Amino acid sequence: MNHLINSISPYLLQHANNPVDWYLWGEEALAKARAENKPIFLSIGYAACHWCHVMAHESFEDPAIAAIMNQHFICIKVDREERPDLDGIYMQATQAMTGAGGWPMSVFLTPDLHPLYAGTYFPPTLRYNQPCFHDVLLGISNAWQNERGEIDRVGDQLVQHLQQTLSIEKQNAGLSQDNLDQITTAILEKYDWGYGGWGSAPKFPQPMTIEYLFHKSLSETTGSEKILNTALHALRAMARGGMYDMVGGGFARYSTDNFWRMPHFEKVAYNKEPLNLIRSME
Repeated sequence: MNHLINSISPYLLQHANNPVDWYLWGEEALAKARAENKPIFLSIGYAACHWCHVMAHESFEDPAIAAIMNQHFICIKVDREERPDLDGIYMQATQAMTGAGGWPMSVFLTPDLHPLYAGTYFPPTLRYNQPCFHDVLLGISNAWQNERGEIDRVGDQLVQHLQQTLSIEKQNAGLSQDNLDQITTAILEKYDWGYGGWGSAPKFPQPMTIEYLFHKSLSETTGSEKILNTALHALRAMARGGMYDMVGGGFARYSTDNFWRMPHFEKVAYNKEPLNLIRSME
């Protein structure tokens, strides 16, 4: 057992018997990283996350991988549902470093909490065009021991970038009518009228976008019919496919294909809302 055994989080308790010497986020772990001058491996996920369970089974339950993690890193496990603040901070870092984000979120930090490398799911062997977790661990450890100057430089640059981004976001916190019109135009232009929704596979329901269109259609004097029809088309496309749970209600988290036929078998509470919306409009 590791330091997660006394946690109240179901997600963290799932990892309490890993051979990885997991710590909770807190002063004990951070002080240990500073005292031993070791980088931190921060893993953030949640109980219903499919790929979190996959990485746990493939890597965190593997004694050989755990031995590398315990030797070279201070390992911290965080439930994003308990700490959305940490999840938000390090998701921005992950997206800035990789151009994408998701869970499990895997972030390597200096003892003073500067990100030095980030990603999401890492497979145990080379596949999915991703480096294997074993190689990532040894690569980061080698860089920490032999390329400290470069690590510090990259970490400082990333922190400055994030600080500038947050400053700009605060300055632009309010949205003008022109901003809202531009957002609406962009949403409509990118809509997939062939299959419904936005983007290509994997296709996500995007309930916030659909709800925005409903609200926008009610406030517009011109163009409201097109806005409303876009939202309804998206919901109907999802409802006709395999995304909709006909027994329990709601939608799966996303579709693995463009046709909404092959759901990723994971549900989250906010994906019940689109069905309520379509019912209210008919």
